[in-house]
Amino acid sequence: MSWRIGIDIGGTFTDVVAFNEKTGSRKALKVRSTPKNPSESFLNGIQSLREMGIQSSDISMVMHGTTVATNAILESKYSEMGLIVTSGYREMLECARQTVPGDFGDIVTWIKPPRVVPLELVREVPGRLDYKGDEIRPLDEEAVREVAREFKEIGVPAIAVSLLNSYRNPSHEEKVREIIKDEYPSCYVSISTDVIREYREYERTVSTCLNTGLMPLLSSYVEKLTEQLENTQTRTHFYIMQSSGGLTDSETIKRQPISAVLSGPAAGVVSAASLAKTSDFSNLITLDMGGTSTDICLIENGEPKMLTEGQIDVYNIKTPMVDMTTVGAGGGSIAWLTAGNSLRVGPESAGSEPGPACYGFGGEQPTITDAHLVLGRIPTSLADGSVVLNREASRKVIEEKIAVPLKLTVEEAAEGIIQIGTENIARGINVVSISRGQDPRMFTLYPYGGAGGLHACRSADILKIKRIIVPLLPGLTSAEGLLLTDIRADEVITDVQREDDLDIEKLQSEFKIVCEKSVNYLKNEGFNEENLKILCFIDFRYWGQAFEIRVPVDLPSNGEVSERMIRETINKFHRFHLDRYGYSYENKELVEIVNIGATGVGVLNPLRPADFNCNSRDLKDALVGENKMYVTQNGESGFYPVPVYDRYKIPVNKSFEGPAIIQQFDSTFVLEPEWTAQVDNLGYIICEKKGGK
Repeated sequence: MSWRIGIDIGGTFTDVVAFNEKTGSRKALKVRSTPKNPSESFLNGIQSLREMGIQSSDISMVMHGTTVATNAILESKYSEMGLIVTSGYREMLECARQTVPGDFGDIVTWIKPPRVVPLELVREVPGRLDYKGDEIRPLDEEAVREVAREFKEIGVPAIAVSLLNSYRNPSHEEKVREIIKDEYPSCYVSISTDVIREYREYERTVSTCLNTGLMPLLSSYVEKLTEQLENTQTRTHFYIMQSSGGLTDSETIKRQPISAVLSGPAAGVVSAASLAKTSDFSNLITLDMGGTSTDICLIENGEPKMLTEGQIDVYNIKTPMVDMTTVGAGGGSIAWLTAGNSLRVGPESAGSEPGPACYGFGGEQPTITDAHLVLGRIPTSLADGSVVLNREASRKVIEEKIAVPLKLTVEEAAEGIIQIGTENIARGINVVSISRGQDPRMFTLYPYGGAGGLHACRSADILKIKRIIVPLLPGLTSAEGLLLTDIRADEVITDVQREDDLDIEKLQSEFKIVCEKSVNYLKNEGFNEENLKILCFIDFRYWGQAFEIRVPVDLPSNGEVSERMIRETINKFHRFHLDRYGYSYENKELVEIVNIGATGVGVLNPLRPADFNCNSRDLKDALVGENKMYVTQNGESGFYPVPVYDRYKIPVNKSFEGPAIIQQFDSTFVLEPEWTAQVDNLGYIICEKKGGK
C-alpha cells in the first residue's frame, strides 16, 4: 500500500491526484463533476485511477476536499431543524447582531438575513447556568421530553441545542441530548458545546444550527462515499479536509460538518504553505481561480493566517478556518450590463451546468472563459481533449450581449470582460494584504486553479508584484494539497481573564483538558508520541475590544503554566496587534484572555516529489504551435502570433520571454509581455517582471 489519493470536487471538474509514497511519482486526472450527485464523480475518479494501474490494494489513504457543506449553506439546502434554547431566549436568532454590512447608509435599506431556524421551530426549556457555569436553576427534564416528543410528532429530522453559558459547563446540554435520544432515537442532534465551546451566544447558536442542519446531508454523503470505497474493495483510511487546513476522520465530519465549510479551498493553501516552508519563497499570496470564484490567501513566513470565526454567505460561523477572502470572479463568471449599460462581471456564475457558452451545454450568457477563448488566450480543448470549446459560440454571445449594446468590437468587449474580472481579483488581494498592513509588492503571487494562470500576470501588474510561481499541477493544486496535509484536532475553551487578575491554576487545568483531548483523538487515529505534536494558543484582546487575536503559546514540555509564560505571550500579542493593525496599546490598555486552546497535529510521512524530468535541451522542443492572441503592447492592440509551449517539455533553467502561452492538461498559463519565465528542477514555473529585481 503505497499510494495516497487526493480527490477535490469542484463546481466544474473533480480533480484527482495520486502520489506514490515510495517513489515520489504522481498520477493526475480530471473528471467532470456531477453537481446533482457529487459522490458519482468521486467514484469515477477512483475507477479512472484503477484504469491507470493503481489497484485498490495499493491505496494507503484517501483524502477528500468537498464543497457539499458550503453549497448547502449558500443555496439554503440544509435540513429543516428545531432549536432548543434557555427560557427567555427564544428570539436569539431574531435579535442577531446590530452590525450592518456596507456603508452607514445601508442601515436604511438593509434587511436581516433569513433565520437559520424559523421562530415557530424554536422551543424554550427552563434551567439556568450563570456566567461561571454554576447552576442557578436545575434543568426541567420533563419539559425537554415534551419538546422532543413534539418535534418527533411533527417530523423535524434534526434538533440543535444551545443553552445560555453552556460553554462554561456542558452538563445541561449533555442531559438534553440524552433525553432527545431517548425519546426520538432517529433524530440528528448536536449541542453547542460539541460544535464550538466558546462564548458569544448568537454566533455559537448560528454555528450549532447550521451544523445540525448539515448533519443529515453530510452523513448521507459520507456514508455513500464510504460504501463506494468498500464496493471497489478499497479498504483504507478515509479523511476529509477541514476549514482549518487539517484532515479529520469521516465520523467526525458526520458529527461536525460545519468544520468542512471551506474544505476544498483550504487544501490549496496547504499546498502553497508547503512550498513556502521548504523554499526561499516564504511569503506568498495565493490565487485560486476556479469556475465560480477566486479564493485568495496571504501566507507569511510559511504560515497562513488563521481565524476563529468567519462568514459564509450572510452567516457568521465560529469554527477554526484559514483566513481567506473570496471574490465572485471565476472562469464561469457571467458578464452582464446594468440598466445604465455599465459592464459588470460576476458574481453569478454559469457553473458546470450549463457552463460557459463555448462548452456547448446550453450556456447563453458570456463568461470570462468565453472572453479568453475569443482572444486566443486558451486552446480550443481542455482536460486532454475531454472538453472541446466552440469559439464561434463565444463570439456570438459576447457580440449579442455585450459588444453590440456598448458599440464595441467583439475583441474590445472580451478584453473589457477580462480586465474587469482581473480588477475584481486585485481588489480581493488588497483585502488580504494592504488592508491588513502588508505590502503585496513584498510577496510572490502563487496562482492555481483552472483559470488562475490566465489572470496571474495581469493581477501582478495591477499590484506591482514582481514575481509569480506556478505549481506543477495548477489545476489540481487543491487535490495535491490534500496529500500534503496532516491530521488535525482543535480544542478550545472560553475563559475570560484580565491580565491584572490571572488565575494561573485554572489556566493550567484548562490547558491540560484541551491538550489531553487532542492527544486522545490522535492516538485513537493510530498516532504515537513520535508522530504527533500539540500546538497551544491563547486568544487575546484589549479590554473593551469586541474581537480577539490568536497567539501561539510556548508551553514547556512538562505542560506547566506559569505567570511568566503568560506575560511573555501577552508581549507577543502586542506585537501581533501592531503587525495586523499598525498600532498597539501596550502600557496603555489592559489585555484580556478570551479563549485558550490546543491544536493536535498527527504528522503523516512527508511526501517528497521526484525531480522534474525533462529530456528537452532546447525551448524549440517544447513548442507545439502558435496561437493568434489578442495582445496590447507598445500602445497598440491586435492579434499577434504567440508561441504555445507544452509545460512538460520546457527545459529546466532556460529563460524565455512573453507573450507566450504555456498549456497543460489541467490549466493554461499566459505569460504576458514584459514578463520572463523559466522552469526550475521541481517543475515550478518562476516568472519575473522585466526590470523588477
